[in-house]
Amino acid sequence: VLYIRGKVFHFDEEVAIGVVGAREPSEYGRMCAARLAMELSRGGALVVSGMAEGLDTCAVKGALKGGGAVVSVLAGGVDVPFPAQNRYLYQDVAAAGALISEYPPGTPHHGRHFPRRNRILSGLTLGVLAVECRPFGGTMSTVNHALEQGRDVFAVPGAIDAPMSEGTNRLIQQGAKLVTCGRDILEEYYS
Repeated sequence: VLYIRGKVFHFDEEVAIGVVGAREPSEYGRMCAARLAMELSRGGALVVSGMAEGLDTCAVKGALKGGGAVVSVLAGGVDVPFPAQNRYLYQDVAAAGALISEYPPGTPHHGRHFPRRNRILSGLTLGVLAVECRPFGGTMSTVNHALEQGRDVFAVPGAIDAPMSEGTNRLIQQGAKLVTCGRDILEEYYS
């Protein structure tokens, strides 16, 4: 069962792209997440992300700024903002898109819920974009689910000495498509 607050989307008919990344990103990562999500949104993609602090929040804000729909997959109830400072962002996402969770309303967000949330997030998409991450953690969990589900994987390159680019640079080495703009992803689906 999935609980939805907002619009219902037919994901099989959408160019749904997951945008994920570190909770403690660099300024470069924040800029990339917001810009790429905005470009994807303006280009007609349905941006799917979490609502965690860091790059999830940047991606959601960027997609909203792009004027398109955005979906946030949550690790708690659709009525329980997490982090608390995102309560207004929850309202914006519900109005412009949807909040989705497999947890019933009122369920608090727990660390053990995030891996399951990551599986759903990648499962709703055609591909997942890793903006900035270490070679382990939640972003890589989402990428691994995407690979298991046969989804495309995209990654933003970063400086070779930047700790938060270690994961994305490694993904590129392993075959993820290097991304410098939203068009790099959109051209995979719009020919």
